[in-house]
Amino acid sequence: MKIITETERLIIREILPTDVDEMFELHSDPEVHIYLGNDTVTSKEEMIEGVNFIRQQYVDYGVGICHKKA
Repeated sequence: MKIITETERLIIREILPTDVDEMFELHSDPEVHIYLGNDTVTSKEEMIEGVNFIRQQYVDYGVGICHKKA
């Protein structure tokens, strides 16, 4: 796991394929997406695609966004 930055209370690290369950829980919640301004994720398969998309952005550009636009 690549840690990007760390403080006493926070670790910012690369997103991993093992994060799918937690990411799905977050991104399938309509109340969360009130603030994000995009659609909720409706399946774990969709979240797997999203995680893979973000990971590829880090390879290609050195940064990633948290939601793939259709």
